[in-house]
Amino acid sequence: MFARLSFTSTFTIALSTISALMLPTAVANSSTPNTVEIVTTEYAIEAPETLPTGWTTFSFTNMGGQAHFVAMYRLVEGKTIEDQLEHVAPVFEPLMQGLRSGELTKADIGPFFQEHVPEWGLQMTWVGGAGLLSPGLSTQSTFLIDKPGTYLVECYVKSPDGKWHTLMGMLQQIDVYEADARTSSPAADHTLTVTNSGVTGPFSVSAGKRTFRINIEEDPAGFMPYDLNLARLEDTTNVDDVYHWMDWTNVGGLRAPAPVTFLGGLEHMRAGNHGYVTVDLSPGKYMWISEINASTINLPFVVTE
Repeated sequence: MFARLSFTSTFTIALSTISALMLPTAVANSSTPNTVEIVTTEYAIEAPETLPTGWTTFSFTNMGGQAHFVAMYRLVEGKTIEDQLEHVAPVFEPLMQGLRSGELTKADIGPFFQEHVPEWGLQMTWVGGAGLLSPGLSTQSTFLIDKPGTYLVECYVKSPDGKWHTLMGMLQQIDVYEADARTSSPAADHTLTVTNSGVTGPFSVSAGKRTFRINIEEDPAGFMPYDLNLARLEDTTNVDDVYHWMDWTNVGGLRAPAPVTFLGGLEHMRAGNHGYVTVDLSPGKYMWISEINASTINLPFVVTE
Protein backbone atom coordinates (compact mmCIF):
# COMPACT_ATOMS: atom_id res chain seq x y z
CA MET A 1 0.00 0.00 0.00
CA PHE A 2 2.89 2.40 0.74
CA ALA A 3 5.60 3.17 -1.81
CA ARG A 4 9.14 2.41 -0.69
CA LEU A 5 11.25 5.56 -0.22
CA SER A 6 14.88 5.61 -1.24
CA PHE A 7 17.58 7.02 1.03
CA THR A 8 17.86 10.06 -1.27
CA SER A 9 14.13 10.76 -1.10
CA THR A 10 14.09 10.41 2.66
CA PHE A 11 17.07 12.79 3.02
CA THR A 12 15.41 15.36 0.72
CA ILE A 13 12.19 15.25 2.71
CA ALA A 14 14.13 15.66 5.95
CA LEU A 15 15.93 18.73 4.63
CA SER A 16 12.64 20.24 3.44
CA THR A 17 11.11 19.66 6.86
CA ILE A 18 14.06 21.30 8.62
CA SER A 19 13.93 24.30 6.27
CA ALA A 20 10.19 24.70 6.82
CA LEU A 21 10.69 24.62 10.57
CA MET A 22 13.51 27.16 10.47
CA LEU A 23 11.79 29.71 8.19
CA PRO A 24 9.19 31.03 10.67
CA THR A 25 11.95 31.60 13.23
CA ALA A 26 13.96 33.73 10.78
CA VAL A 27 10.87 35.78 9.91
CA ALA A 28 9.97 36.21 13.57
CA ASN A 29 13.38 37.72 14.33
CA SER A 30 13.12 40.42 11.64
CA SER A 31 10.23 42.84 11.18
CA THR A 32 9.49 46.28 9.81
CA PRO A 33 10.67 49.36 11.74
CA ASN A 34 8.83 50.51 14.86
CA THR A 35 6.55 53.34 13.71
CA VAL A 36 6.12 56.24 16.11
CA GLU A 37 3.70 59.14 15.69
CA ILE A 38 5.43 62.48 16.31
CA VAL A 39 3.55 65.80 16.29
CA THR A 40 4.98 69.29 16.73
CA THR A 41 3.07 72.42 17.70
CA GLU A 42 4.02 75.83 19.08
CA TYR A 43 5.83 74.97 21.28
CA ALA A 44 5.82 71.27 22.06
CA ILE A 45 6.88 67.88 20.74
CA GLU A 46 4.32 65.13 21.21
CA ALA A 47 6.24 61.86 21.40
CA PRO A 48 6.25 58.66 23.50
CA GLU A 49 7.96 58.64 26.88
CA THR A 50 9.61 55.28 26.12
CA LEU A 51 10.81 53.46 23.00
CA PRO A 52 12.51 50.12 22.28
CA THR A 53 15.86 49.89 20.51
CA GLY A 54 15.89 49.03 16.82
CA TRP A 55 15.02 50.58 13.49
CA THR A 56 12.46 53.30 14.18
CA THR A 57 10.28 55.40 11.89
CA PHE A 58 9.22 58.84 13.01
CA SER A 59 5.89 59.48 11.28
CA PHE A 60 6.13 63.23 11.74
CA THR A 61 3.37 65.82 11.36
CA ASN A 62 3.94 69.53 11.93
CA MET A 63 0.76 71.08 13.31
CA GLY A 64 2.48 74.34 14.20
CA GLY A 65 2.75 77.58 12.27
CA GLN A 66 6.55 77.50 11.91
CA ALA A 67 9.03 75.01 10.49
CA HIS A 68 10.07 72.38 13.04
CA PHE A 69 12.29 69.31 13.19
CA VAL A 70 12.75 66.53 15.74
CA ALA A 71 16.42 65.66 16.33
CA MET A 72 17.19 62.73 18.66
CA TYR A 73 20.35 62.15 20.70
CA ARG A 74 21.51 60.05 23.65
CA LEU A 75 22.87 61.82 26.71
CA VAL A 76 25.93 60.57 28.54
CA GLU A 77 25.10 58.05 31.23
CA GLY A 78 23.57 59.55 34.35
CA LYS A 79 22.33 62.78 32.73
CA THR A 80 18.67 63.71 32.15
CA ILE A 81 16.57 66.47 30.61
CA GLU A 82 16.85 68.43 33.86
CA ASP A 83 20.65 68.53 33.50
CA GLN A 84 20.35 69.61 29.87
CA LEU A 85 17.93 72.41 30.72
CA GLU A 86 20.05 73.64 33.62
CA HIS A 87 23.58 73.40 32.25
CA VAL A 88 23.52 73.26 28.43
CA ALA A 89 20.44 74.74 26.73
CA PRO A 90 20.58 78.17 28.45
CA VAL A 91 24.15 78.75 27.20
CA PHE A 92 23.01 79.22 23.60
CA GLU A 93 20.99 82.38 24.28
CA PRO A 94 23.91 84.53 25.56
CA LEU A 95 26.01 83.10 22.73
CA MET A 96 23.50 84.35 20.15
CA GLN A 97 23.22 87.69 21.94
CA GLY A 98 26.99 88.07 21.63
CA LEU A 99 26.92 87.17 17.94
CA ARG A 100 24.05 89.59 17.25
CA SER A 101 25.76 92.45 19.07
CA GLY A 102 29.13 91.81 17.48
CA GLU A 103 30.81 91.16 20.82
CA LEU A 104 31.43 87.59 19.64
CA THR A 105 32.42 86.20 16.25
CA LYS A 106 32.13 82.66 14.90
CA ALA A 107 35.75 82.10 15.89
CA ASP A 108 34.69 82.65 19.52
CA ILE A 109 32.05 79.89 19.53
CA GLY A 110 34.42 77.03 20.39
CA PRO A 111 36.12 78.85 23.30
CA PHE A 112 32.71 80.07 24.50
CA PHE A 113 31.44 76.49 24.71
CA GLN A 114 34.61 75.35 26.49
CA GLU A 115 34.12 78.04 29.11
CA HIS A 116 30.36 77.76 29.66
CA VAL A 117 29.30 74.20 28.77
CA PRO A 118 30.26 71.22 30.97
CA GLU A 119 32.38 68.58 29.23
CA TRP A 120 29.50 66.10 29.06
CA GLY A 121 27.21 68.70 27.51
CA LEU A 122 28.56 68.33 23.97
CA GLN A 123 29.18 64.58 24.13
CA MET A 124 25.69 63.52 23.12
CA THR A 125 25.32 60.70 20.57
CA TRP A 126 23.22 61.87 17.63
CA VAL A 127 21.12 59.02 16.21
CA GLY A 128 18.89 60.79 13.69
CA GLY A 129 15.32 62.00 13.76
CA ALA A 130 13.00 63.81 11.36
CA GLY A 131 14.30 66.84 9.47
CA LEU A 132 12.86 70.28 8.84
CA LEU A 133 9.16 70.25 8.01
CA SER A 134 6.97 73.18 7.06
CA PRO A 135 3.58 73.82 8.74
CA GLY A 136 0.73 71.45 7.93
CA LEU A 137 2.89 68.77 6.31
CA SER A 138 3.79 65.17 7.17
CA THR A 139 6.83 63.00 6.43
CA GLN A 140 8.61 59.81 7.52
CA SER A 141 12.20 59.36 8.68
CA THR A 142 13.69 55.99 9.66
CA PHE A 143 16.89 55.49 11.68
CA LEU A 144 18.52 53.03 14.06
CA ILE A 145 18.37 53.47 17.83
CA ASP A 146 21.03 50.92 18.69
CA LYS A 147 21.50 51.33 22.43
CA PRO A 148 19.26 51.79 25.46
CA GLY A 149 19.66 54.95 27.51
CA THR A 150 18.31 58.43 28.15
CA TYR A 151 17.55 60.30 24.93
CA LEU A 152 16.23 63.75 24.14
CA VAL A 153 14.21 64.92 21.14
CA GLU A 154 14.60 68.59 20.33
CA CYS A 155 13.69 71.38 17.93
CA TYR A 156 16.09 74.32 18.17
CA VAL A 157 14.66 76.43 15.37
CA LYS A 158 14.26 80.06 16.49
CA SER A 159 10.92 81.85 16.71
CA PRO A 160 10.38 85.12 14.79
CA ASP A 161 11.67 87.08 17.81
CA GLY A 162 14.85 84.98 17.92
CA LYS A 163 14.02 82.78 20.90
CA TRP A 164 15.09 79.15 20.78
CA HIS A 165 12.24 76.66 20.46
CA THR A 166 14.20 74.44 22.85
CA LEU A 167 13.76 76.89 25.70
CA MET A 168 10.09 77.41 24.81
CA GLY A 169 9.20 73.78 25.49
CA MET A 170 10.47 71.81 22.49
CA LEU A 171 12.72 69.45 24.41
CA GLN A 172 11.45 66.07 25.59
CA GLN A 173 13.04 63.04 27.20
CA ILE A 174 12.56 59.51 25.84
CA ASP A 175 13.82 56.52 27.79
CA VAL A 176 14.97 53.77 25.42
CA TYR A 177 14.96 50.14 26.57
CA GLU A 178 16.39 46.98 25.00
CA ALA A 179 13.92 45.47 22.53
CA ASP A 180 12.92 41.80 22.60
CA ALA A 181 12.59 41.53 18.81
CA ARG A 182 14.82 42.69 15.98
CA THR A 183 13.53 45.23 13.45
CA SER A 184 14.75 45.81 9.91
CA SER A 185 15.31 48.88 7.77
CA PRO A 186 13.03 49.75 4.82
CA ALA A 187 13.85 49.25 1.14
CA ALA A 188 15.10 52.32 -0.72
CA ASP A 189 14.38 53.65 -4.19
CA HIS A 190 17.45 55.92 -4.28
CA THR A 191 20.69 56.41 -2.33
CA LEU A 192 22.35 59.63 -1.21
CA THR A 193 25.88 59.86 0.23
CA VAL A 194 27.15 62.70 2.41
CA THR A 195 30.87 63.45 2.66
CA ASN A 196 32.85 66.57 3.46
CA SER A 197 32.94 67.27 -0.29
CA GLY A 198 29.17 67.37 -0.71
CA VAL A 199 26.17 65.16 -1.45
CA THR A 200 26.05 62.59 -4.23
CA GLY A 201 22.81 61.11 -5.53
CA PRO A 202 20.34 61.30 -8.41
CA PHE A 203 19.82 64.60 -10.23
CA SER A 204 16.41 63.47 -11.48
CA VAL A 205 13.67 61.46 -9.73
CA SER A 206 10.23 60.47 -10.96
CA ALA A 207 7.19 61.77 -9.09
CA GLY A 208 5.43 59.71 -6.45
CA LYS A 209 6.17 58.22 -3.04
CA ARG A 210 9.90 57.61 -2.82
CA THR A 211 12.24 56.31 -0.12
CA PHE A 212 15.80 57.67 -0.02
CA ARG A 213 18.63 55.95 1.84
CA ILE A 214 21.05 58.53 3.25
CA ASN A 215 24.60 57.37 4.02
CA ILE A 216 26.70 59.61 6.27
CA GLU A 217 30.30 58.76 5.34
CA GLU A 218 32.31 61.57 6.93
CA ASP A 219 32.08 63.95 9.88
CA PRO A 220 32.58 67.72 9.69
CA ALA A 221 34.66 69.66 12.18
CA GLY A 222 32.81 70.57 15.37
CA PHE A 223 30.48 68.80 17.75
CA MET A 224 27.50 68.44 15.38
CA PRO A 225 27.50 65.84 12.58
CA TYR A 226 25.69 66.18 9.28
CA ASP A 227 21.95 66.11 8.75
CA LEU A 228 20.13 66.30 5.41
CA ASN A 229 16.88 68.18 4.77
CA LEU A 230 14.63 68.26 1.73
CA ALA A 231 13.50 71.66 0.42
CA ARG A 232 11.17 72.45 -2.46
CA LEU A 233 12.49 75.34 -4.54
CA GLU A 234 10.45 77.95 -6.37
CA ASP A 235 11.54 80.00 -9.38
CA THR A 236 11.96 82.95 -7.01
CA THR A 237 14.05 81.05 -4.42
CA ASN A 238 17.42 82.63 -3.68
CA VAL A 239 19.61 79.68 -2.69
CA ASP A 240 22.15 81.98 -1.01
CA ASP A 241 19.38 83.02 1.39
CA VAL A 242 18.68 79.34 2.07
CA TYR A 243 22.38 78.63 2.73
CA HIS A 244 22.52 81.53 5.20
CA TRP A 245 19.30 80.48 6.93
CA MET A 246 20.43 76.90 7.50
CA ASP A 247 23.33 77.98 9.75
CA TRP A 248 22.10 78.56 13.31
CA THR A 249 25.26 80.54 14.14
CA ASN A 250 24.27 83.25 11.64
CA VAL A 251 22.21 86.18 12.82
CA GLY A 252 18.84 85.23 11.41
CA GLY A 253 19.91 81.62 10.92
CA LEU A 254 17.17 79.02 11.63
CA ARG A 255 14.89 81.92 12.52
CA ALA A 256 11.23 81.65 11.47
CA PRO A 257 9.88 82.06 8.89
CA ALA A 258 11.86 79.65 6.72
CA PRO A 259 12.77 80.88 3.21
CA VAL A 260 11.57 77.65 1.51
CA THR A 261 9.07 74.84 1.99
CA PHE A 262 10.69 71.95 3.84
CA LEU A 263 9.46 68.39 3.32
CA GLY A 264 11.37 66.57 6.07
CA GLY A 265 14.73 64.85 6.11
CA LEU A 266 17.15 62.95 8.32
CA GLU A 267 18.54 64.60 11.43
CA HIS A 268 22.14 64.53 12.63
CA MET A 269 24.10 61.27 12.85
CA ARG A 270 27.78 60.35 12.89
CA ALA A 271 29.82 58.94 10.02
CA GLY A 272 29.28 55.24 9.38
CA ASN A 273 25.53 55.43 9.98
CA HIS A 274 22.58 55.70 7.62
CA GLY A 275 18.86 56.35 7.65
CA TYR A 276 15.89 56.73 5.35
CA VAL A 277 13.44 59.45 4.31
CA THR A 278 10.10 58.62 2.69
CA VAL A 279 8.27 61.45 0.96
CA ASP A 280 5.59 61.92 -1.71
CA LEU A 281 7.10 64.09 -4.45
CA SER A 282 5.30 66.14 -7.09
CA PRO A 283 7.05 67.51 -10.21
CA GLY A 284 9.29 70.49 -9.55
CA LYS A 285 12.69 71.66 -8.33
CA TYR A 286 14.14 70.44 -5.04
CA MET A 287 17.30 70.47 -2.98
CA TRP A 288 18.80 68.21 -0.33
CA ILE A 289 20.66 70.47 2.09
CA SER A 290 22.50 70.15 5.39
CA GLU A 291 22.38 72.50 8.31
CA ILE A 292 26.17 72.05 8.47
CA ASN A 293 28.19 73.78 5.69
CA ALA A 294 25.00 74.24 3.65
CA SER A 295 26.65 75.94 0.67
CA THR A 296 28.75 72.79 0.11
CA ILE A 297 26.61 70.00 1.55
CA ASN A 298 23.66 70.18 -0.82
CA LEU A 299 22.27 68.49 -3.93
CA PRO A 300 19.76 70.18 -6.26
CA PHE A 301 17.55 67.82 -8.28
CA VAL A 302 14.34 67.77 -10.26
CA VAL A 303 11.24 65.62 -9.98
CA THR A 304 9.69 64.66 -13.31
CA GLU A 305 6.28 63.28 -14.20
